[in-house]
Amino acid sequence: MRIRPAAVAAPSPPDETLSDARAALRDSTAVGLGFVPLGLAFGALCVQSGLDWWWAGLSAALVFGGSFEFLLIGLVVAMTPPASIAIAAFMVNVRHVFYGLSFPLHRVRGRLGRTYSTFAL
Repeated sequence: MRIRPAAVAAPSPPDETLSDARAALRDSTAVGLGFVPLGLAFGALCVQSGLDWWWAGLSAALVFGGSFEFLLIGLVVAMTPPASIAIAAFMVNVRHVFYGLSFPLHRVRGRLGRTYSTFAL
């Protein structure tokens, strides 16, 4: 029995890659615009809660779950202990595990691909 080597995909030409990037931008623009009012509301909540303006950007950069960002503002303003914040973060974001369980992992190749697919879900 002869084993054939796996086929390696040829790199895409630059024009095709640029075309794909434009199509992806066009497809995701509506979703991206939907986050503008949400971001404005979150920034207003931060400022009205008495926090500095940079808290909005910092929490957006460090917090994985968007719903926890809104909860975090209340916890920070109430000066909640870090251990309680960590437990709350776990409890709010543990729902992502169940999303990953329903993902069709049998369609993804390799352990690394499955791990990333579950994370990126």
